[in-house]
Amino acid sequence: MSQTSLHHARLDWNEAGTPVSSDFGDVYFSNDNGLSETRYVFLQQNRLPARFSHHDSDSFVIGETGFGTGLNFLATMQAFLEQAPQSGNGSRLHFISFEKYPLTQDDLSKALAAWPELGHLSQDLVAQWPLPVSGCHRLHFAGGRIRLDLWFGDIKDMLPQVPHRAEGLVDAWYLDGFSPAKNPEMWTQELFDGLARLARPDCSIATFTCAGFVRRGLIAAGFAMKKVKGHGSKREMLVGDRTDKQPQQTIAPWYARPAGRAGEVVIIGGGIASAMTALSLVERGRKVTLLCADGDPATGASGNRQGALYPLLNGEHDALSRFYSLAFGYARQRLLALAERHPIAFELCGVTQLGYDDKSAAKLAKMNQGPFPSELMHPLSTAEVEQVVGLPCGHSGVSYPLGGWLCPADLTRAALKEAQASGLLQVEYHTQVVTIAEQTDAWHIESQDGRHWQAPNLVVAAGHQLPALLPFAELPLYPVRGQVSHVPTSASLSRLNTVLCYDGYLTPMHNDQHCIGASYGRNQSSLEFRAEEQIQNQVRLQACLPEQTWPAEVDVSGNEARVGVRCASRDHLPVVGPVARLQGLADHYAQLQHDQHNAQPLPLHPGLYVLGALGSRGLCSAPLCGELLASEICGDPLPLAADLLEALHPARYWVRKQLKGKALV
Repeated sequence: MSQTSLHHARLDWNEAGTPVSSDFGDVYFSNDNGLSETRYVFLQQNRLPARFSHHDSDSFVIGETGFGTGLNFLATMQAFLEQAPQSGNGSRLHFISFEKYPLTQDDLSKALAAWPELGHLSQDLVAQWPLPVSGCHRLHFAGGRIRLDLWFGDIKDMLPQVPHRAEGLVDAWYLDGFSPAKNPEMWTQELFDGLARLARPDCSIATFTCAGFVRRGLIAAGFAMKKVKGHGSKREMLVGDRTDKQPQQTIAPWYARPAGRAGEVVIIGGGIASAMTALSLVERGRKVTLLCADGDPATGASGNRQGALYPLLNGEHDALSRFYSLAFGYARQRLLALAERHPIAFELCGVTQLGYDDKSAAKLAKMNQGPFPSELMHPLSTAEVEQVVGLPCGHSGVSYPLGGWLCPADLTRAALKEAQASGLLQVEYHTQVVTIAEQTDAWHIESQDGRHWQAPNLVVAAGHQLPALLPFAELPLYPVRGQVSHVPTSASLSRLNTVLCYDGYLTPMHNDQHCIGASYGRNQSSLEFRAEEQIQNQVRLQACLPEQTWPAEVDVSGNEARVGVRCASRDHLPVVGPVARLQGLADHYAQLQHDQHNAQPLPLHPGLYVLGALGSRGLCSAPLCGELLASEICGDPLPLAADLLEALHPARYWVRKQLKGKALV
């Protein structure tokens, strides 16, 4: 997928106050009542909202080829909230849209001010408006009943990466965008074929144009098209339905992600990963039982007082960087929404990362060449570091201005309370799971004290205990012990304005204390306090800032600390998704290196999923991973590109070996 930088749309405003694209010389919506045109062309001609209540699943999916100002989305959301059923089929709306040149937040607000009747909806859209980062940005509206997937980037690159299963994805297409005469690069047979590929068998399509080549191209793609009366002064437009649906999918068979089974989901875990998964599941109406080994949530690796929230980026902007650039925005969105209703200690004060030696400075210099907007990250000179941080550091660095710190335990509790308020989440504490057994149509779980649970779907999100609970999954994960020191503030430390990252991290003051750490003990799972690791946390800061005096004020002599064990993977990416039958995988894909065309779907343990290996970045990755897993189980659109789903698949290590012809040992 192309990794070029995105740039914001360049706008002019005509005498009618309508936004005009400087790039394409075309209006974003009609001067002659654009809202009325939207309702006629896209809602009425796609037979909406009547189809919402006559749908075959609870989620109705609409696809759109040009988001622009979001007018089509807002008009659809308004109609949905007014007329769609509150429960059952058609009770949730999923809107997927593409935009190569996203508006700035200010321009979006100005453009939508023309429609005061949509004000209560447009304010929410403006507030959640994502950064111009390539990929899929998922936004939530109306308490989770409505989801918007904004795919930023060229639709030619993005559309083939939208993951879908053979039965298709989209129930109605809005073929929009600047006119074919103004933007011919978009209106291609490749696009029309892509729309048909994602269409469900009964998918409808509507577009404002009646250009002959558009009509012929859609017919060639498999739509039955006809001309109908256009809106206002426009004489004609095109509408149609998908008629010739052939099974197609973007997810490779060896990275299969089938929907889960109907019914309840049991989750094993008690940290941020399991809490976020539970929240995303109950938002979809699923009943969830959470089994937590401890007496309270977030007593394991999610229990630190302050954790840093910022993306993990690199200059290559590979799968790791692409995933975290999107996960970061989603994590912020979830945090801010939950903080409106629950007590969460946090401060989005920014994060500053130092180039403290030649290697780290070179890494940051390369990162600065990546396709990142300045709002996400930007370089700082040595003088700028001191100004931003509030303390001299003697190094240049980079700033993540939208990052900061938060209390992981508070976020975990908030997500669980939000989920429990639905009446669909039951939490069982003091529940140490000892046995997981597969039955015909369910998973059987037994605790140490002899209690039993049975459910068609099981999610294991138990941190570093994951491999022990699922030994047959043979996940190549490992534990990492980390000790964080809690140190009292001082005259100098109290001036720290941002989270400071070097060969460790130091947080700003909270309750007259700072967190500094963390030690790194690979393949260690001991929770004992170690005095030598207190000293290591202190020395690491001093070694990275040898010419500064203020690090000497870091006082670890009180021996206040917290030890946690993280779970990590070799490629530093989480594992999220279904569990493969490895013996079946070896037999099934013996010829995969040479014959991929005839490959069958990955053999899986039905209804079994894992979420783990979040490492030290769980605050950033857990919310999106939980949303991904819930989407997968419920058969909803997935919030990441197909190639990123491959990078997160639990079977990726074994599949890669097969693709290279290596033995599974």
